[in-house]
Amino acid sequence: MTDTDTETRPTVFSELPDVRVDGRTKGMPGNLPEMPLAGIGRQGWNLLRRDMPTPLAVLDRAAIEQNSRWIAAVTSRYGVSLCPHGKTTMAPQLFHKQLGDGCWGITLSTQHQVQVARHYGVSRIFLANQILDPGFLGYVARAQIDDPDFDFYFLVDSPEGVELLGEVAARHPGHRPFQVLIELGSPFARTGCRTEAEARSIAERLAGMRHAAILAGIEGFEGSIRGAERAEIERRIGEFLAFMTRTAEDFAAAGLFGGREILLTAGGSAYFDLVAKALSRPVFDRPSRVVLRSGCYISHDAGMYEREIARALERSPELAALDARPRQALTVWATVQSRPEPGLAFLNAGRRDVSYDAHLPRPLRLASGTAALTVQDLPEGYEITMLNDQHAYLKCPEDSALRPGDLVELGISHPCTTFDKWDVLCVLDERFQVVEAIKTFF
Repeated sequence: MTDTDTETRPTVFSELPDVRVDGRTKGMPGNLPEMPLAGIGRQGWNLLRRDMPTPLAVLDRAAIEQNSRWIAAVTSRYGVSLCPHGKTTMAPQLFHKQLGDGCWGITLSTQHQVQVARHYGVSRIFLANQILDPGFLGYVARAQIDDPDFDFYFLVDSPEGVELLGEVAARHPGHRPFQVLIELGSPFARTGCRTEAEARSIAERLAGMRHAAILAGIEGFEGSIRGAERAEIERRIGEFLAFMTRTAEDFAAAGLFGGREILLTAGGSAYFDLVAKALSRPVFDRPSRVVLRSGCYISHDAGMYEREIARALERSPELAALDARPRQALTVWATVQSRPEPGLAFLNAGRRDVSYDAHLPRPLRLASGTAALTVQDLPEGYEITMLNDQHAYLKCPEDSALRPGDLVELGISHPCTTFDKWDVLCVLDERFQVVEAIKTFF
């Protein structure tokens, strides 16, 4: 493919004109002169021609589009909104892809993440954390004064959090009241009020300071709930979601909500179906919205979420009836570095390059030879057994034809912790041609 051919292809992602790359950028050829990020897709590079060094993290453009269609079908089926967690990718180009596909907003966790999203024009942000840093809260207050379109939500679960709202509001006259949701929690999980009485106390304090903050809804996170077995986890999640809906109904009856609409939000990438069905049951006498926060759908994976989606399809037949299915879009390619003994090969990718917090990478496909033009699936018998910083131990059949210089594609589990190892990821088409590039901001 020529540069001209590449330039005429439509692009999916925004270009980030203030970002430049060169040969010092991980995954880029060493002799690459400084160029705009958008220039990567105009070089005519091809993975199979070895135009880029390995290890190399790549995104499959067709798979991203498929995953976007799948999550749209899911949210449409349940009649809910999606505010995907941006910490998965920390890629503003993917944020805008998600917003363009109809997402309600972007979920984030830290001030750094908010600042990145704000810099690149994300106007509705849900912060899935309580803010106890007065500097951060002051930043939010000033942003709301400077930008009337900035729609920001965050959590409280303590008297200290409420007290800080009043203190910062007093120092920033003219700011819009902070939009907060009370976080509820399970004793088997993470943060959040454990009882309705605790939550009610916070709600009543907020009701007395509507000049500073308004109660916009109820939030929780079911993904950290634990149990001895899956059935116990799902039972506890059901009990927690019932706690959320019961509290929301009681607060609505008491007139404690003050936002434009009542928000009920939970739903990570594993139990979104349970959340969507449970939180959609309450009926209020004012507008309301159920918001899921699944983030990993955009890339999917070959491990943790592959299994969770398979389980969701089992327990929710309405999901299994949908035409679309997610598939992995993020993989890492590595080179066979050594075949020192039968049944063992070493790849030049390790803990610096791939996720390993949930499961070790899974060998998927092989491109043989130094001028490989075709790719074949790896049969059974290939397994990553251990990672060093820059090496992967690949167990293989003793009679494997795998040779130094071959390329091996690795499927990863839990994509969040692969995205954060790469400053730039190449986007490939179906011919392994590099057509675009994605910049992350971890």
